[in-house]
Amino acid sequence: MYKAKTRCFLYLRRRKAMSHLCKTVWVVLSLLIIAAGSPVAAFAGPTAPPVRAESGVPGDSTAHLKKEIDGILSRDFLPATTAGIKVVSLTHGDTIYEFNPRLLLVPASTQKVFTAAAALSVLGPEREVATTVVLDAAAARIYLKGCGDSLLSAADLTALASAAAQKMGKGKEYALAADLSCFDDLYRGMGWMWDDDEMMISPLSVNHNAVSVLVQPGPKAGAPAVVSAEPRTPYYTLENLARTGSAGDTNSIQASRRPGERENVVTVTGAIASGSSPVVRQASVWRPELMALALFRDALRAQGIKVTTMTTAPAPVGATEVARTSRRLEELVRFALKTSDNVTAESLLKLLGLHATGKPGSAEAGSVVVRGYLAKQGIAKGNVVVADGSGLSRYNLSSAETMIQTLRAIYRDPLLYRVFQESLPVAGKDGTLKNRMKGSCAEGKVRGKTGNMKGLSSLAGYATSADGEPLAFSIMIQNYAVFGGQAREFQDRIAKLLCGFRRTK
Repeated sequence: MYKAKTRCFLYLRRRKAMSHLCKTVWVVLSLLIIAAGSPVAAFAGPTAPPVRAESGVPGDSTAHLKKEIDGILSRDFLPATTAGIKVVSLTHGDTIYEFNPRLLLVPASTQKVFTAAAALSVLGPEREVATTVVLDAAAARIYLKGCGDSLLSAADLTALASAAAQKMGKGKEYALAADLSCFDDLYRGMGWMWDDDEMMISPLSVNHNAVSVLVQPGPKAGAPAVVSAEPRTPYYTLENLARTGSAGDTNSIQASRRPGERENVVTVTGAIASGSSPVVRQASVWRPELMALALFRDALRAQGIKVTTMTTAPAPVGATEVARTSRRLEELVRFALKTSDNVTAESLLKLLGLHATGKPGSAEAGSVVVRGYLAKQGIAKGNVVVADGSGLSRYNLSSAETMIQTLRAIYRDPLLYRVFQESLPVAGKDGTLKNRMKGSCAEGKVRGKTGNMKGLSSLAGYATSADGEPLAFSIMIQNYAVFGGQAREFQDRIAKLLCGFRRTK
């Protein structure tokens, strides 16, 4: 009888313990289920966020916006693709949407935001970037000194030659040298791919360091295309392999210098449809400073100045300046951002290095200045990698949150913000956003910097909501195998949602 009572007691105790364990497990499972539906869990990694029920907040437009973006992201990209997104209000200060905001990704050309902001802040928008002509004491050699004006043109060189010729003897012979002492001698950036040879970085630039090739159809289908190029100089050779296609054919014209090729042979290939409008293509040249020097030499000769040899050498101390042309830094920043010009962005980075060290500007020294600027905005060293100024390097790393911190800092500086936001492409209007978001509420209300490389796409900038509220946003999409246009369409759809956003419905 005693043993039976004992077994009964033990059985009841085990049942009680099992009941307590079941309740504990049920509580834990319930908490996990709740957490899985929360924004924190949904944004913890590159898995598709659930489409959350919005019961209880039917008038909350922020919740509706989150649901819309989550849905687009889940349907079109996740879980295979990586994304980092953040949207904040610049007046209320709250976060309107975020997904993987701290995830480090390759920013592509949105890297230019960091370069431009640092250049405007450290150097100032009024900073003059000059190209000068100087004569040595013996007046036997003339020097053309470039210092980062990436917008220098053949016309500028002609004007410099005209001004310099007034102070030179026409019966005297001169040697000509390019002074490249403002920058180091590295033509390419750290981490650039072997075939990223479309542009060379030099303190003495001309025509964006490229040949502009104009291609027109021939008299009939099958005939060679008609090809010409600017600037006109024997420094490069134009090889025309392009043909005239039938009317209505798709144009397939390309112009390029083979990566690594140093003979400056620009080859034009493909077909242009009969009756088609002219097509313009760009091809880089090797050692662009020598093309600038050749154009300057020819312009001097046209002024009656005898020029014998050409070389590169720094101007000696005591040389006399005889001509100058310059541009303000804000003009260079505007061109870099509007057109996403790599040469200009890299020149700005090296100008920062020159300013900081007093030595030939380098990307390494310039990157230190950019990181210093970002540190002042509260961005930790581990949250950004600055490898170059243009974003061409895949060594660059940033996050949506880092970009937002930078955009917010720019917004809070009235002078900096005025120049910066005027330099950004405007949706449906100009720059790299000219043909995007046309006819939508975002047209004219979104200003953003684009960034595109194979397998990744970014857009960052400012938007104005339907209530007139200023917003900052950053959208980074990476590791996708689909056509890049899908990623850009996703960015545009988010931008449109932001412009239609109201605090309450």
